[in-house]
Amino acid sequence: MKLFYDDEFDALAQTISNSDREFKTVAMFLFPHLGDRSAYARLKNCLNPERDERLSLGQVIAMCKFCGSFDAMHFMTDELSHARTLPVTKEDELARLLREYLEAQKVTQKLAPQIERLRAA
Repeated sequence: MKLFYDDEFDALAQTISNSDREFKTVAMFLFPHLGDRSAYARLKNCLNPERDERLSLGQVIAMCKFCGSFDAMHFMTDELSHARTLPVTKEDELARLLREYLEAQKVTQKLAPQIERLRAA
């Protein structure tokens, strides 16, 4: 992971190059409706500041997920004066889900008697 990026195009290119995905594979993932060469050319154009084609925010997010590399996100946080984030661990996600589950159980236990009372009336 780089500490500084020249610009958004550098960050996007680094997102791909720092992953185990080939450029062509990423292009086909982002533009499945195009043929191999057309998808490759389109992604090249999107990463070229001299061209007019750009990736949407959704495509940038999809590319980061697909590549498992987050240079584009780090560039955005740097540019927006936010701290770079750490990935959520499986343990943290499990703990969050368990908290939500327990809270939902409490709500259910609270509502069940009220429902039964209304059914009996």
